[in-house]
Amino acid sequence: MEQILEQTIAAFNKRNYDLAAKIAESGCETAQGRDEAFWLGLHETCEGYAYLMDDKLAPAERKLVAAMEKLRNFGFRYNNFEITNALAGVRQCVEEIRAVRSRRKKTFDVTLLPHLRLEAKADDS
Repeated sequence: MEQILEQTIAAFNKRNYDLAAKIAESGCETAQGRDEAFWLGLHETCEGYAYLMDDKLAPAERKLVAAMEKLRNFGFRYNNFEITNALAGVRQCVEEIRAVRSRRKKTFDVTLLPHLRLEAKADDS
């Protein structure tokens, strides 16, 4: 599962959200219990950004809100994944989507697209 997580994050950070969603979906298929909710939240995050890149703001907002609802139950990090960092980026994205949809802004600011990350490992050398 760690390799699937790393591949999902790598695809996401390259802004290849469709591929990231597909990889995360494979994590959903084998996950059980608490892991299942984590992978579903990560999958919805990737799908939400894929919708955003296709300029489908309403479904993007729905997916990202659903992702936040799942991921917020995992604390600061889970399986070495920085949950807090991901949630901050998703929350900011949802606010930007809402600003565009309400016409307070004309376009989505793509500089707000977040990067996902794993917990930094200490170098014991």
